[in-house]
Amino acid sequence: MFRRSRVVTLLIALIGLTVYLLAVFPTRSYLLQRSQVRNTISQVKAVENSNNALQGQINSMNSPSEIESVARSQYGLIKPGEKAFVVLPPGSSTTSTSAPASTHK
Repeated sequence: MFRRSRVVTLLIALIGLTVYLLAVFPTRSYLLQRSQVRNTISQVKAVENSNNALQGQINSMNSPSEIESVARSQYGLIKPGEKAFVVLPPGSSTTSTSAPASTHK
């Protein structure tokens, strides 16, 4: 009888351990995956916001006034009939130095 009660106790303990392991590990895995999904969703939202901002820049860059502004400021282009002037910074010298002319005999 003593042996049978010991076997039953051991069997109950093994069943309990099995149930515990089957419940804990999948739950941990599920919680970890849920956390990873949340992080991925927040990263996707950040990329979408960045894409929207860049699309706004693209749309504004396609306007004729923005194209003209970039052409004038970055490339120094002018419209036909306009005159371009370059303003030198203060303190710059307008004289140039040249090497002395060589003398030939």
